[in-house]
Amino acid sequence: MRNNPTDLRLPLLAAVSFLIPVSALAHPDHPHPWLLAKAVAAPAPEAPVAVTRPVERAGQGDFVFRYAPELSSLPEAALPNLPQAHGGFAVDPETGEVFFGLKGAGIIWMSNDLTEKRVLPASDPRLLEGNFHNTTLLRRADGKRFLALPDNEKGRVFVTTDTGELVGTLDAPRQANAYYAGGGAFNPTDTEYAGGKLYVADGYSPGNYITVANPWTARWLDLVFGGKTGPAREYGLFGTAHGITWNANTRRLVIADRANSRVQEFNLQGTFLSNTALPAGSLPCDVDFLGGYTLVGCLDGPTAQRPAPAPFYVLDQDGHLVSEVVPKRDFGLELFTHIHNATWKTTVAADGKSVKTYVLATAWNPGGFAVFELVK
Repeated sequence: MRNNPTDLRLPLLAAVSFLIPVSALAHPDHPHPWLLAKAVAAPAPEAPVAVTRPVERAGQGDFVFRYAPELSSLPEAALPNLPQAHGGFAVDPETGEVFFGLKGAGIIWMSNDLTEKRVLPASDPRLLEGNFHNTTLLRRADGKRFLALPDNEKGRVFVTTDTGELVGTLDAPRQANAYYAGGGAFNPTDTEYAGGKLYVADGYSPGNYITVANPWTARWLDLVFGGKTGPAREYGLFGTAHGITWNANTRRLVIADRANSRVQEFNLQGTFLSNTALPAGSLPCDVDFLGGYTLVGCLDGPTAQRPAPAPFYVLDQDGHLVSEVVPKRDFGLELFTHIHNATWKTTVAADGKSVKTYVLATAWNPGGFAVFELVK
């Protein structure tokens, strides 16, 4: 997914100025690296979303989607909490199961075919106190599954079993640096498990650092990188380190710098490697990867298209925009003015092969949940 910043070709009229040359964001202390475009995932709403102007299909090229109302529901017990939705999904690539942390409801489990959903029992009252800002699947060396759930409101990260039993809690990493040692706020927005370590993005705090922990011992490690960007929007720093995703193909950590409408990439040691600029004002929340394609869920429509509601984008391995879907505009989903998270979801057959591909998405303020099936 590499691009020469002087040769960014976009096949869609809607994608004018989609990828901004890296020189436009350059800091004098940094070279102009090749760009690597990525995409992120997000959830979907419960009870059928209000459709005011239904359109059968939306998207372009090989990525045309339909809204799947028959799958866009959550358990009745979770419905009172849906307006507070402010999180994201974890998908098990081996089984196709989905886990979704919902504020006030707890952890919601979804079956491989998305027809069964249930709220897991909360083993500890703390799991219902704050907000699960995202959900990450961790697989231990023995194959057992766990979940990491960052609580941006209470300043902690929970580690649970895949049945919802709390097994560990990470509080603020006071030993990490002077910011945290001095009592700096810890408001984690996302986590990612890579190289046997848990990387935590502190995107809602003034610090905006990435800290690293051992999830099995619930202890912080010494590595810390990032921090708050200044007016120059320096590479390697963040306006809002909102989402963090491991790209297994490129072996890079991909961080959605929401406030700066860009995606930055790092190695596991925290070294900045590349930057991809997205449309100004699109505010990418997170990215997700599937077969060389990147999914990006955005909080807002680009500034140049305001007051357009939020899209999710699909980028190819060369960083070209190949599809754009705006759920509120295209399908009339009134809750989807803002997309908080979007993720790829494939159904898995008995032989391990994927059968169908979906995008799961969550709306924010108010919260919502929707499923979009890839039909072309």
